[in-house]
Amino acid sequence: MRRHLRLARLAGWNVIDQVLSALTNIVLVILVANYVQSPSAFGAFMVSLLVFQVCIGIERALVGQPMSIRYSTATGDRLDSGRSRALGTALGVGLLGAAGCTVAGVLIGGLLGPTLMATGIVMPFLMLQDASRLIFFARSRPAYAAANDALWAIVQFTGIWLLALFTRPTAATLVLVWGGSAAVCVAVALVQLRVLPNLGGVASWLREHKDISAYLLAEYLLGAGAFQGGITATGALIGGERGLAVIGALKAAQTVLGPLNMLITALQSFALPQLAQRDWLTSRQRWKVALTTSAVMASLATVYSTVVLTIPHSWGQALFDQSWDGARGVLLPLAIGATAGMLAQGCAIVIYSLGLARRTFRIMSVEAPLVFTLMIIGALVDGANGAAWGMCLDQVGLIPLWFWTLRGVLRDADRGRRAS
Repeated sequence: MRRHLRLARLAGWNVIDQVLSALTNIVLVILVANYVQSPSAFGAFMVSLLVFQVCIGIERALVGQPMSIRYSTATGDRLDSGRSRALGTALGVGLLGAAGCTVAGVLIGGLLGPTLMATGIVMPFLMLQDASRLIFFARSRPAYAAANDALWAIVQFTGIWLLALFTRPTAATLVLVWGGSAAVCVAVALVQLRVLPNLGGVASWLREHKDISAYLLAEYLLGAGAFQGGITATGALIGGERGLAVIGALKAAQTVLGPLNMLITALQSFALPQLAQRDWLTSRQRWKVALTTSAVMASLATVYSTVVLTIPHSWGQALFDQSWDGARGVLLPLAIGATAGMLAQGCAIVIYSLGLARRTFRIMSVEAPLVFTLMIIGALVDGANGAAWGMCLDQVGLIPLWFWTLRGVLRDADRGRRAS
């Protein structure tokens, strides 16, 4: 009973943190939509958010997931070394992202250029803040992560309020306040962890985990290139400020559906280290975990999607101002696709916990060209709405592949157990 209560408490804090994180992102996007002067300026901010999400995905593939799989039970010097090298790797990702944003901002100019340069300034802090909270999750201390995210929300919203009080906010200045406030949280997290980032340990960290992080990184880059690249390509096909507005509409709709990503992140941060520790589970038990998880996640997604699809138009306009019309037009296909994607989560978490990232990479090698192609075809036929339906078809079509892959993984595990 005590063990179950402990698991329930850990799961509860994971959910609390992810709810807080998702609500913070939603409020941030709503504030930006109301403070900036045009849909194209809102689109520029969302491009910055898109770049941040890509860098976060790279950092989690190289740092967060290996930490959860291999350091959830580490102690002593090994733990201290792992944490400092993990943070150093996250800082390295942030510095590379900063350089890329700065160069792109200088070359692009216009409305988007200053926003990208502002993103470059704050990127290292954003990466360190996320890496710190993932270390807390891996060490079964989600309450620390929740406290850190709560602090970030307070600092950034206070900063945005002060910015709006004394100036007329732009996309670039809003990025500086949002990302700069993460620096406060990083300082607090480093005190909590009692460790400093070790850039000199990046090479050894990457060597130690290359057998899984290489697949995780390749999988993420394929997915990000396909999904986020598809959104960018859709905007480029339409062109001009209207193209930026379309990007803003797709990203705004994804923000409305952000709590579903919150559930996925909560699942991974809680279940991944817990399953990785339980290598004694039988294949039958892992099947049960996968099926139960998928059923619960899909049910929650269905309920949430139904709620957001019935939001009165006036409420949406009050929240997202001029950007709501575009977001509402693509919300249905994105909601269906997100719900379909939830059905794969049980399979994914079990396969990841076994350290078999190469198997999930095979799925992404199929999905990436498929979703990109479907999005581009959809955009050519029906603009942003067509691109959204392309994303939806991809998610629905891949469900059987996930379950077929899990079946093969567990069958191989049974064979290996019998052979030993």
